[in-house]
Amino acid sequence: MKSLLFALSFLLFASAASAATDPVVDFHGEPLRTDTSYYIVSAIIGAGGGGLNLAAGRNKTCPLDVIQERSDLKEGRPLTFSPANSNDHLVYCSTDLNIQFTTSPLTCNEPSVWRVDNYDESTGKWYISTNGVKGNPGAQTLRNWFKFEKIGEESMFYRIVYCPTVCESCVHLCSDVSRYSSEDGVRRLALSEDQFPITFVKAGEDLRLIRQKWMLQ
Repeated sequence: MKSLLFALSFLLFASAASAATDPVVDFHGEPLRTDTSYYIVSAIIGAGGGGLNLAAGRNKTCPLDVIQERSDLKEGRPLTFSPANSNDHLVYCSTDLNIQFTTSPLTCNEPSVWRVDNYDESTGKWYISTNGVKGNPGAQTLRNWFKFEKIGEESMFYRIVYCPTVCESCVHLCSDVSRYSSEDGVRRLALSEDQFPITFVKAGEDLRLIRQKWMLQ
């Protein structure tokens, strides 16, 4: 009995370790690199919407909120990904990383690194905004770390997760990141129980052609 339990424990550990070391891949099946910019776009064609962008905060002030374009042909702004382990040159599943827009509007002179904003009592949401801190993993930067988790075994589709492990002794939220349509009609990203299936496209690629290819598969 003990040997069976040991074998099962080993298999579960091996499976978890394998998932953690799987590289995240883009639409073409190529591993995401830390020195390359990408669009994060909806994995659902049509009503799923497009890529991610920035908009004024809920009070029309800074910091800027991370939003999703409504049209599935709009790719949004390019992003880069920086793992907590700065020696990693690829992006791996289930590992803490910073997400940062490579460009941002001049309306806010703040870093374009993602962070979980303060709790919004009016909507009961924790929105994703900018003005985060890049690097320095630990208790002081807990709100700045996100992960990509694969959806399905043989898939290039992922979900964004906020569940940082850069501080083992810290109390924190653990949640998916999805879209929330606010009263002004903007699809803002926020912590949610719902999944937001995404895929990655290299910055500069024509999203319209990608979508056409996608539909033919």
